Amino acid sequence: MTRLFIVLVAVLTTGFSMYTSAEETDTPVNQEYAPLEKKAPIYPYVSQFNGIEGYCIVQYTVTELGAVRDVFPDDCSPVGLFEGVSVESAKEFIYQPRIVDGVPQSVSGVQNKFTFDLTGGGKRMDVGDDPIKFSFLKPNEQRSIDKRLKKADWKGLKKYALGRQSSNYRMLFFAGYAELMMGNSDAAYDFIEQFIFHEEEEVPFEYVTFSAIQTLVAHYYQTQQYEKLIVLDEHVDIWWFRLIEPGEVNRMALMIADAYGIAGNMEASNKRFKQIVDRASGDIADDDPFVGMARAALDQ
Repeated sequence: MTRLFIVLVAVLTTGFSMYTSAEETDTPVNQEYAPLEKKAPIYPYVSQFNGIEGYCIVQYTVTELGAVRDVFPDDCSPVGLFEGVSVESAKEFIYQPRIVDGVPQSVSGVQNKFTFDLTGGGKRMDVGDDPIKFSFLKPNEQRSIDKRLKKADWKGLKKYALGRQSSNYRMLFFAGYAELMMGNSDAAYDFIEQFIFHEEEEVPFEYVTFSAIQTLVAHYYQTQQYEKLIVLDEHVDIWWFRLIEPGEVNRMALMIADAYGIAGNMEASNKRFKQIVDRASGDIADDDPFVGMARAALDQ
């Protein structure tokens, strides 16, 4: 491949400062929120090397202090490549806060679009609209896993996965899945938890992670392990996976919201219900029964 000269075109404002000291000015009575500092994300190496271009729109809340919270990828293409770097970059944004009648206000639903564009020589790859299902598994690993899945060779899958889990900890999920299919639930959930709560890396955005989270959320809720479900929610941002299956993410969010309510944290419970409603859109929202359930919980 010809050497690529990279240009990251991000729809963002370059950093500048608008802070003034108390001696210089009084706090304004009214002020609209505005960006003060934004940092462009690093182009993911794998995407860059393979000539993959795309974009990612992230959505978040600007707090009363001008920080950013609750960042999630709202619309990204291709799905599975640019979400992580975009979310991490947006978390570092700094805003001047909105002030109404002298009182700082948070602002939800703020969006920022990052465009990942390659210029110069080199081949461009069109990966289509389908999500990148297993972007961190090598092709030979994927083939070996698929072969065992097709044959329902659960003992073989477990042996294969455990033999490679030291070099790719995602194999822990497949070992857990094999145990689950063999009826060994305790061992299965232990392996899957090891994958999700792995200490060396952040939880990756990919189909294998989505499958693991689905499995744990349903298990914790059905077995009334509500504290574990809350810990999982604090560890993983399930809204990332809304790009893959929004209905399933809403279903998981309902169980998480209920867990917070059972634990007595109604503020966190209502926040999850509100996120389901606020992040649904168009015909999907009207046809999704989980959105209706969230609205009913909020008495909307």
